[in-house]
Amino acid sequence: MRHELRALAIAAVAGAACGASTTIEQAWTTPTVATQPPLQKVVTMFISNNQTMQHAGEDRMAADLAARGVHATPGYTILGDQKQTDLELVKVRLREAGYDGVVTMRIVDREQRVDYSPATFDGYWGTWGGYYGWGGYYGWGGNYGYPGYYGIYTYDIYRLETAAYSLVTNRLVWSALTKTVDPEGAHKLLGDTSKVVATQLTKRGLAG
Repeated sequence: MRHELRALAIAAVAGAACGASTTIEQAWTTPTVATQPPLQKVVTMFISNNQTMQHAGEDRMAADLAARGVHATPGYTILGDQKQTDLELVKVRLREAGYDGVVTMRIVDREQRVDYSPATFDGYWGTWGGYYGWGGYYGWGGNYGYPGYYGIYTYDIYRLETAAYSLVTNRLVWSALTKTVDPEGAHKLLGDTSKVVATQLTKRGLAG
């Protein structure tokens, strides 16, 4: 029974940390949302020095918006991979191509946390090994352990900032800070964030 209780506690901590989830922590919507024409043809831009991540982010956001009725195009397919320093020139090019909006995304924070599973001691510490995150074993044992804890799990929290701009009014129409807990790689991080953002933009009538 003692070993079963320990196994359940360790699994509970690992499960709580492993379950990736994306939520919106903060959001802002233009006060003129009632008169703001919804964005219908947009360019998606992921701000990153990593070209692979940039392409993946722009592709995923464009796909999620398109699935919700928005004509969306990844920025790199129009503007190329070179860093755009002249914002006004970019705006002119996009307007001339018939686009009415831009949706940008970037990673603004990565935080690492450590969780501990509480021990249930009945006067016996025994021999046990603490579970260490990412599928390994921290490997201490014998009659020496950290009193009160026997499971350790390390995980990451990412925060991404998304902004939607209107090329018609030349104004920011919506922005949000999302939080993703323990994503299973960059693909999962970008995918979960993109879905949440695309849903919010269309649900609020800002795009579509």
